[in-house]
Amino acid sequence: MSIWANVAAGPTLPTDTVDAVVVGGGPAGWTAAIYLARACADTVVLAGTAPGGQLMDTGIVENFPGFPEGIDGPELMARMREQAERAGARVLALDADNIRYATGGSPSAATPGRVSAEAPDKAPDKAPGFSPGTSPGRAVHEVVTAEGTMRTRAIVLATGSAPRRLGLPGEIRPGGESQPGGETQPGGEAGTGGGAGLGGGLGVAYCAVCEAPLFKGRDVAVVGGGDSAMEEVLALSRHARRVHLLHRGDTFRATPVLLGRVRALPHVEIGTGRVVRALRRDTDGRLVGLSVEHTATGASEDLAVQGLFVAIGHEPRTRLADGFITLTATGHLHSTGPGGATELPGVFVAGDVADDRFRQAVTAAGAGCAAALEITRYLEDVHA
Repeated sequence: MSIWANVAAGPTLPTDTVDAVVVGGGPAGWTAAIYLARACADTVVLAGTAPGGQLMDTGIVENFPGFPEGIDGPELMARMREQAERAGARVLALDADNIRYATGGSPSAATPGRVSAEAPDKAPDKAPGFSPGTSPGRAVHEVVTAEGTMRTRAIVLATGSAPRRLGLPGEIRPGGESQPGGETQPGGEAGTGGGAGLGGGLGVAYCAVCEAPLFKGRDVAVVGGGDSAMEEVLALSRHARRVHLLHRGDTFRATPVLLGRVRALPHVEIGTGRVVRALRRDTDGRLVGLSVEHTATGASEDLAVQGLFVAIGHEPRTRLADGFITLTATGHLHSTGPGGATELPGVFVAGDVADDRFRQAVTAAGAGCAAALEITRYLEDVHA
């Protein structure tokens, strides 16, 4: 199902100042739009030219509440979009190219300095025009798109994140393009869901919590050496027949507790000094094995697996907020208050762009709900 079914071509930007602009067409963005529109806020969603995020390449989602039989990722996104439109949100197939933030007077287009949540006293000053003491009710931001510029009183940044790839041929579906840190994924993500042949990229996946049950009784491999990789192994160990943990280094970065749990599993084989060099597929395109290089000797071996889970981190798509919103140590957008509030009046963050821990569709949706509820309260003061 296309997420853009029944959406008219040639979107038109509003000419008047709107109440809220939601940037992002994933679970966080759609949920925020639903709640905002139902609260009678004039809401525009910039869903991008490739909306839906990582769920658009998910064959089946079995852990989103309300769908006991599971639901295809694209269908879930299409239903959320339809619900947002039915509530009254205007959905545009446009990307936000830039945002000029303001706290009072005119938006500032000055080049900002990057800010760190861990060392704010050492960070550069905010761009000229940033005045925390200014009445937030007068803050009007400008969102720049290829079709023109919108003015809005509030913004939800729900731009998501992209899993880091191995960069191997055939890792993502034909037509897909990985752009870590960007705002769109032309051609769709090689996602965190099922898809043809198991795994969003025909056997390649990025979320064991999402997909482990699909690999029941199969042999799989996990690439990574940190806590995320250990958590992937633990999740897969309850379903897979055998799990191969492959790490390019000789030692692991994971915490000793998690590493100890993994080492204690009898059907987990740990291989350090291992790098995946190629994916092997059958004539139907299904993953049947990996070509693995031993870094110490340069020797190569074939590893028979039906699934590959890549756990080498995620890149939050923070470009639109660079320097204006504080970043955490992991590079995610930092919130300063309830509902993903930031230091900018009327600007909220939701979903994977601010979440370095859970990264689930349901938690992203919850964050979108919280952001919308806080914006509704914020707009009450604006319209008072």
